[in-house]
Amino acid sequence: MSRLYSIKDLAIESGVSYHTVYHYLRRNLIREIGIIGEDQRIFDEACLERLKEILALREAGKSISEIESILAREEQFACQRKCSSS
Repeated sequence: MSRLYSIKDLAIESGVSYHTVYHYLRRNLIREIGIIGEDQRIFDEACLERLKEILALREAGKSISEIESILAREEQFACQRKCSSS
């Protein structure tokens, strides 16, 4: 079973603030895999890797809008590959 993370855990693991992680969550750049209780969001390893990718793109000077476009294209490509292999 893969490790599960809270927003705080993601912030610690990626070296950014809680507010930065929450901002990316609000912008739908990252998504929780579930919610525990009333408001405890949980994330998986894939989300941590996606967060690291976002941070690398920010480090490379990409804007949030550019990152949204890049990630949307990646998701579309992954979906096309998955659908064509079925």
